[in-house]
Amino acid sequence: MRIPEGYPKLPADFDYETEVLPSADGEHDLFLNVFRKRGVRPVRALLMVHGQGEHGARYQHFPHYLGDHYQLMIAVDLRGHGRSEGIRGHVEHFDEYCDDVLLAWDALAKKAGPGVQLDWFAHSMGGTITLRMLQLRPEPGISNLILSAPGVDLTVKVPLVKDLAAKVLAGIWGSLQMDTGLDPSDLSHDPAVVTAIKKDNLHHTKATSKFYLGFMEAMRDLRESDLRVPASTRVLLQLAGEDRIVSTPAAEVMFDHLKHGRKEKVVYPGLFHEIYQELGKEQVFADWISFLERGKAS
Repeated sequence: MRIPEGYPKLPADFDYETEVLPSADGEHDLFLNVFRKRGVRPVRALLMVHGQGEHGARYQHFPHYLGDHYQLMIAVDLRGHGRSEGIRGHVEHFDEYCDDVLLAWDALAKKAGPGVQLDWFAHSMGGTITLRMLQLRPEPGISNLILSAPGVDLTVKVPLVKDLAAKVLAGIWGSLQMDTGLDPSDLSHDPAVVTAIKKDNLHHTKATSKFYLGFMEAMRDLRESDLRVPASTRVLLQLAGEDRIVSTPAAEVMFDHLKHGRKEKVVYPGLFHEIYQELGKEQVFADWISFLERGKAS
């Protein structure tokens, strides 16, 4: 794990813990990064779900910016990512990711205890998983849902020949790893972040045909289905104005079609995909905090 130069360290009053849980299907152990404010009973707790290829430890700067608002935070490493088990970039069925995040969610609720407000943050593919999860389990008890550049469609369309090749390969060797060709420079303008990604041995650029087909199907289903969010859940959608990875316009269309009275959207002009790892991330965090404050008044 590489910490970008200039990034804040974990606050002195926060402890970092780890936990390993068996997955729901018993196939993989899942790794949890736990950030806990020392000597304080949680009032609000947060689950963090990362994007494809990355891992939960990349969100260790969140307690610095959000520690006054969350006393307990858990960042899960999805199967095939970070320090969790599994083939890098592979999943047999996309909904297995939903099982993973719900397991982490239940762990958060157990650690937080009764009466604690539980919020959910998800970035990129983590957003795809979260929205898919809401289709399967619409009442998980989320107070505030914060979505960062969720994957609803890709910015650049996959060539038809590659799509057909993936479908053929899935039936022959669906777990064969291929390189995504992702350029870290497309994720953030911050050179320290780009350098940290390149040196991070937990960060990968692998994807298998079964993962690819499952991811594409999940995004297509989000575009074609009526997404429903519980009325009790407030939604904040934060989008990169210059996203080279996932489509900001597609996410905006999804948001506009969402029949929900407690939703807000912010688009950050010029920012790349990882808005919480960007130059100017302070404003992105500030908008999240303002969103929480407005919720207190509603």
